[in-house]
Amino acid sequence: MRKTKILIFILLLFSSSDFSFSSSKEGAILVEKLNCLACHDFSQKRTGPSFAEIAKKYGTSEKAVEKVAKIIINPPSFMPPFKIPISQAKEVAKYILEEGAKYNEVQEKKIYDEYIDLEMQSH
Repeated sequence: MRKTKILIFILLLFSSSDFSFSSSKEGAILVEKLNCLACHDFSQKRTGPSFAEIAKKYGTSEKAVEKVAKIIINPPSFMPPFKIPISQAKEVAKYILEEGAKYNEVQEKKIYDEYIDLEMQSH
């Protein structure tokens, strides 16, 4: 029984991550095709904000994806509007927010690790 539960858990884990991966993969392809990285970067501000800054501002919820998708289609500033379907804009937004959040998470872990290292040195 325990082995069955573990097997089901592993299958669910991989099936849900496959879905997320394919969605991110489509977003990554669109980010490249739309040349987003000409003005944006994953971690550093360029002409436009980094993916990390965007994720920090909006988060990764479905509402955040919708908001960023609308900004992609009808931006408020220097960014050119992209004439793409809302479904593609959502894929781009999801990718930007997911990748930005991943970068932010790694940075937070580095900060915590540095703090722990400093704390260990003082004892």
